[in-house]
Amino acid sequence: MSDTGAGPRDPPPPPGPAPRELNRAPLIVAAGLLLTAIAIGVIVARLGDDDGDAADPSGTDAPPAVSEPDGGTPDTGGSNGTTTTTAATGAPVEGLAVVDSGFSTYEGFDGPAGSYGLILENRGDQPINHLAVQVVVYDTTDTVVGTYDHTVAVVSPGARIGLGAEISDPLPNGIGRLDIRTERLEGEPVPSGTLTVANVSTSSDEFGVYTTFVVSSSYTVELELTPAYAVYRDAAGRIVGGANGLVDLIPPRGRANGEVTAFAVVPNVARAEVYVDPGFL
Repeated sequence: MSDTGAGPRDPPPPPGPAPRELNRAPLIVAAGLLLTAIAIGVIVARLGDDDGDAADPSGTDAPPAVSEPDGGTPDTGGSNGTTTTTAATGAPVEGLAVVDSGFSTYEGFDGPAGSYGLILENRGDQPINHLAVQVVVYDTTDTVVGTYDHTVAVVSPGARIGLGAEISDPLPNGIGRLDIRTERLEGEPVPSGTLTVANVSTSSDEFGVYTTFVVSSSYTVELELTPAYAVYRDAAGRIVGGANGLVDLIPPRGRANGEVTAFAVVPNVARAEVYVDPGFL
């Protein structure tokens, strides 16, 4: 007898875990943050373009304004067109006086040329430190030819300093007068000491005027590239021009040879005075 009945069946397997539903909230938040960041980036970029349009296209700041030294009262006395003495009065630096000055015009290698010289004196009882001197050169039509600037480290009480220079600007109408201006500058205290000039000798040829000298220093520091000035006088003692140069090295409490050259033939030079300033130490 066959077994046609079904026996007890195994129980069905338990159902698998229900599929998990994807949580879309973090994706929505992330998408929102991304859109916000893009919007902010667009706004910043537009603001940057606006600033760039307002900026200087050169990409550089404008240079600061530069003030000129205060001027003294110019001497408008007459000139013979060759040489004169024009001392400015009422110099703004207390105790400082322009005691002598002069110039001459002559033929240079490239046309009319000229030079000037001047003497300053400290008539006070205190040193004058860090002095700026500006020389405004006028031609015979009372038109400014150019301005020439000098700096002086110290002028001791009762002492004099001479300045001289060749004029590099064109002089089709010669030189008519000088306007000499002075001003005090700020700076560190100048060490005490003196520079003494000796053995001054001047010669000339068809190319220029040459003045040699020896300078002795009482400063306890070494002086480098020290400014030196030659002031030229004629046989009558009138200033007829000047020039300047540098002394390469003056050792502490030592001596050095120096030379100042005018690169044109300044006429009527009978002698030269040499002045050496320690410079801004």
